[in-house]
Amino acid sequence: MPSGRIGVFVCACGPNIGDRMDIDRIVQEVSTIDGVVLSETYGLLCSPAGKTYLAEQIVDNKLDRIVVAACSPREHERTFMDICEKAGLNPFMMQMANIREQVAWVTKDKDLATDKALRLIRGAINRTTRHKPLSKSGIVCNPEIVVIGGGIAGMTTSLVLAEADRRITIIERASSLYETADSTGRTLTETLADKVENRSEITVLLETEINEIVGFFGNFIVRPEANTYEVEPDDIQAGSIVLATGCSTGDSEESVSSPGFTEIADMLRIETNEHGFPAREHDSLAPVSTPIDGVYVTGCAGGSCDLLMTIAQSEAVAGTILSSLIPGREVETEPKTSVISETLCRGCRICLEVCSYGAVSFDEEKLICSVNSILCKGCGNCAAACPSGAIKAQHFTPDQIRYQLTGLLT
Repeated sequence: MPSGRIGVFVCACGPNIGDRMDIDRIVQEVSTIDGVVLSETYGLLCSPAGKTYLAEQIVDNKLDRIVVAACSPREHERTFMDICEKAGLNPFMMQMANIREQVAWVTKDKDLATDKALRLIRGAINRTTRHKPLSKSGIVCNPEIVVIGGGIAGMTTSLVLAEADRRITIIERASSLYETADSTGRTLTETLADKVENRSEITVLLETEINEIVGFFGNFIVRPEANTYEVEPDDIQAGSIVLATGCSTGDSEESVSSPGFTEIADMLRIETNEHGFPAREHDSLAPVSTPIDGVYVTGCAGGSCDLLMTIAQSEAVAGTILSSLIPGREVETEPKTSVISETLCRGCRICLEVCSYGAVSFDEEKLICSVNSILCKGCGNCAAACPSGAIKAQHFTPDQIRYQLTGLLT
């Protein structure tokens, strides 16, 4: 086992953990494990005092990796990673062992809970011996916005954004902004179209389809395709995308998504329901946000919607974008990206098929695949699917997982 100065911190989490297992025994037994130079417990590590304590222990004991035995990583992994970073320790040298949800809350027998917690902690300790520092990086957000659909919803959103000096590109498949307007919205549509045409911040691409969308919040690339132009329009870079494509009436007289919308949703990795309408981040709390950061839906693109609701949703989308897509703000890229070995890659392109973020590309000259680290979100799909073992998901390597399992089973 590689040498290192490992610190183990067991959070009592008030009575949640402290009353349901023998923490003193855990601390004592963990202190005898090779590489562990500090083993202590604390009442509530996520409290202000607990954070200060943890940072001090990292510095005072010159720890180069730590294990925090506490709650679910989903709740406080970021908290403890931030503490490590402030204390001068690479945050990826920290590993959490979930002894609350996975032990204390589900194992009634105190002795069994203690034994189980010890196994999880040993696994985490073993894993940290194979951790390697990873570097964080960031890229500046692009404050521009692409609005797909030039009806009332798309134009209302664009005009609100333009008032805040944002640059917007409206992509509309029809030959004019008011071509598809019905009788009830014709006057409003024409009024909005006139305003759009007089805003220098808004560019309108008519008779244009979407060929491809890649990227993520702050840095999307939209590739338009216009059949009527001799020269295809350039790729558009934007920080957010607004879906305002409207809907249509299907054969059963039910509202369905507009033609081509399903393809756009697939490009953005957004699930759709049986009528082709997109999923929401939360139906009540975030009704204009999709599960994909930076992608929003307004008006009939999300389902049957009246005029007042369309305007309200469009204003809500604009407000959400203005509060989240800040000019000059940096978006942190994912450090836990996948890496493909050129030596082992056979060019089968299975990884390209399973990548949900458009991060994998195929080199026609070398006949191998590669990962764009800016687009990669570290999901690990490619590593799991690769038949030749050419792909490693950083921070979840086979070696790290193997050592963690060894600790769990001893």
